Amino acid sequence: MTNEHLMRLDSRSYSPGNLERAGTIALLFSWLLLNGTTLSWLFHTVQEISLFSQIILLAGVALLLFQGVRHRQQFRFSAVPVWRWSPLLLLMSGAIGTIAAQWLLMLDQVPVVFALLGTYGLLGLFLESAVWRKGLPIGAAIALIVPFGVQYSTGLGFPTRILTAHVVEFLLKTWHVAALSSEDIIVLDTGVAQIDLPCSGLKSLWTGTLFLLVTTWLERRRFGLRWLVVFVVNLGLLAIANVARVLMLVLVTHVWHQHALAEILHVPLGVITFVAACGVVLFLLRWVPRSIASAQSDRDQTKALSNAKLPFLLAACLLAFTLIPHPPAPAAPPDVTKLHWAIAAQTETIPLTSTEQNFFASYPGVVAYKQRFAYEGLTGSVLLVSSPTLQVHHAPELCLIGSGFHLDHIAPQQFAAGPLARWLSLNEQTKTAVYWFQAPHQTTGDFLTRFWQEASRHESSWTLVSILLDDFHPPNDPTLQVLVTDIYRSLGQILQKA
Repeated sequence: MTNEHLMRLDSRSYSPGNLERAGTIALLFSWLLLNGTTLSWLFHTVQEISLFSQIILLAGVALLLFQGVRHRQQFRFSAVPVWRWSPLLLLMSGAIGTIAAQWLLMLDQVPVVFALLGTYGLLGLFLESAVWRKGLPIGAAIALIVPFGVQYSTGLGFPTRILTAHVVEFLLKTWHVAALSSEDIIVLDTGVAQIDLPCSGLKSLWTGTLFLLVTTWLERRRFGLRWLVVFVVNLGLLAIANVARVLMLVLVTHVWHQHALAEILHVPLGVITFVAACGVVLFLLRWVPRSIASAQSDRDQTKALSNAKLPFLLAACLLAFTLIPHPPAPAAPPDVTKLHWAIAAQTETIPLTSTEQNFFASYPGVVAYKQRFAYEGLTGSVLLVSSPTLQVHHAPELCLIGSGFHLDHIAPQQFAAGPLARWLSLNEQTKTAVYWFQAPHQTTGDFLTRFWQEASRHESSWTLVSILLDDFHPPNDPTLQVLVTDIYRSLGQILQKA
């Protein structure tokens, strides 16, 4: 075989078409490699949702496929990626956002949002520019629907309820109404108001954002600085509307004692405030100019960079991102069963109740330990729960109320040389409870502080300490002060060694 023949074979084997296809495969592989962990979480979460939710999700996917086949003439896919600034910017922003969210937040849904947005940016390199821009609001809506739709009550839903309770507490105090928020409840002198999932405001924010995206798509409004301003105003209006609704219901129920009126207003008030906020946003959206698609704009966005170079360049950038290590896994919970009292207290290990056992058994890795104690006239029990997951911890007054205790009063309490905890009066001042959340470098009685410190990766190892006394003891009781301080110090020694 002549050298000339070999050169012709070599040229055919490494033709530009083969090189571009190889670059496309490398680009897709690098994107999957970068988002493997995030997409794996989404896959396993979808398997855990209810059958009804799975059917709805499959129906949505089937509808998208049907529309794609029905309007297939409008879709002009390129076999190789084409340099376009908008999809490329969304692709790289999604990659950077996914990594940043994994390092800065312990909220699984947020990286998934960035990953799905980046996936739509990747699609824009293969899809006709005008069609891609037209479908951008739908792509953004899907990025929000999927991660929060498959896991709605956890993730951001719970902290949103807590934050709503804190805002309502602040507003009540400005009107000289005594109130204290604890987890997702508001404790007043006249009763306890609970902020349930429908009152969290997350559904309103979620649905209102989808409304804005769909309206933007239907009216073909242009994404830009003006649209971003409308988006921020939309979130602000929805949050204000929800807080106003919750505040009104708390005032009507627990301040003005109009329980029947509150039941009547509960649903209509939510609908009215939501519709009013959406109406204002719809009016503001007129301020955003419409998109004008033209062949000239498509040519302006497409640069002359060789298609053979683009996929390899992008694949190299994405592979470089994969070299960034993943955040360290949360540390194993400390062994709180080794708690040693320094004071001369009589202690005895007691078993967890059946309800406690069933609850903690649902979360692997949890260390729960319960003791009965007696110290200089103080008798009661202490429960310590160390957990690698936030879902296990909660404000103990919720369990106390659920167990039949009546909550008289709750107040933050700084114990001398001890923790910043919360003190509770129960059953018409016949029993007392004290609790706090303790980490190696911080202690708090506020669940929102405990949540944010873990979600922002400042403190990942927390232990709940819940003390229930058989009798009433004021927070300044010297014996109670000594008891709480000793448990706090003993547990601190265990946490420092862990």
